[in-house]
Amino acid sequence: MDETFKNFLENFSPFRITAALIFFLLTWGFLRGMRLLSEILASKFTRYRLFISSAYPVLRLFVWVGAITFVIFAIFNPPFNTIIAISASAGLAVGLGAQDLIKNVIAGILILMDRPFRVGDMIQVGDHYGEVTNIGLRSTHIQTFDDSLVTLPNSLVLGVAVANSNAGALDEMVVVEFHLPANTDIQQVKELAREAAACSPYVYLKKPIAVMIDDRFDRTFLTRLKIKAYVLDIRLERLLASDISERLKSELLKRGMMTEAMVRGVAAGN
Repeated sequence: MDETFKNFLENFSPFRITAALIFFLLTWGFLRGMRLLSEILASKFTRYRLFISSAYPVLRLFVWVGAITFVIFAIFNPPFNTIIAISASAGLAVGLGAQDLIKNVIAGILILMDRPFRVGDMIQVGDHYGEVTNIGLRSTHIQTFDDSLVTLPNSLVLGVAVANSNAGALDEMVVVEFHLPANTDIQQVKELAREAAACSPYVYLKKPIAVMIDDRFDRTFLTRLKIKAYVLDIRLERLLASDISERLKSELLKRGMMTEAMVRGVAAGN
């Protein structure tokens, strides 16, 4: 027993503990520098913003795994029986109440490896829709268009359906809907709608603009107009929807083709 305690003190001496803390502090500082660098590069090279932003969480995971492995086997270098004892204690801790934390950590690793979404993607999780700003080991952060930061446990995100609007691309489809009277001149409205989308400064003209028509009934027969266009940058999707709506509505009112039409912009993926 005394020999075991002596070995424990040797392996976990104050010097080694201090060395481990200093190494972890240096690792944290290195990752902070990498994060600042990624933010600078993302703001400078906007067309590659999503790729640069999404690379950092994966890099952070590998750096921390490498740092922990180095500290365990290079600084402390405990005997095999000590590792078994620590593993047993960790298993006991999980059984006594750390299940949620462990589930979130495992889910976070799976999200970073499987990549159903990445930092910079626009996703819908339940009632929450916004840009993924951070994927941590415990939680995922979403910035909504109402400027709210939503924090979702990774185990919850991994267990529900997640709609990804852009899947790593900088552009995404935006759908703008108009409800017009059933006797509207369809061909003329379609041309005006296409022109309104094409003239917007936020539209991505390298991808097609589509205008679709269908009928619906809401107390009276209506013609539903759907304008599908791609936005230059996912952060501009609401500006594109608003700009198209404003341009088309102004033209319809000017030509006397709309009186009580209901206009609403909806962001949609794929």
